[in-house]
Amino acid sequence: MAQRTVLVGVGSTMAIAARQDATDGTVALLDCELAPGFAALLPHAHQREEEALYVLEGCLLVQCGSDERLLGPGEFLLLPRGLVHAQSNPGQEPARFLTLFLPAGFEECLEDLDALLEDDASCPPETIRALLARYGVQSVGGPQS
Repeated sequence: MAQRTVLVGVGSTMAIAARQDATDGTVALLDCELAPGFAALLPHAHQREEEALYVLEGCLLVQCGSDERLLGPGEFLLLPRGLVHAQSNPGQEPARFLTLFLPAGFEECLEDLDALLEDDASCPPETIRALLARYGVQSVGGPQS
């Protein structure tokens, strides 16, 4: 199985390490890196899957509903479905972390998003919101960045 890298911003990537076809649909695994100072995409909530984060390097600031958690190497956080959340890197070094989606399937959205942005890097926010909605993800807040 080939690993697929999805660009999410300058210096930030999400590599799909395990897809649903490799796990009988139980889990998808992403190897993520956020550039120093990376401001997160808008807060969002997954309706179909739980998301779990495990930090490998750097620090990851996670908005969880109305709270924020600053995670460092070796720390784990489970984000239940329906919880509004967003990740950012407030540090001076890249933040590298693993993301699990339970069950799998959302990794297909990332591939679709990558293809969409490859075709049109200035893709309108409403197009991105519509794509996310097809995968059961609701964006919360102003225009998508």
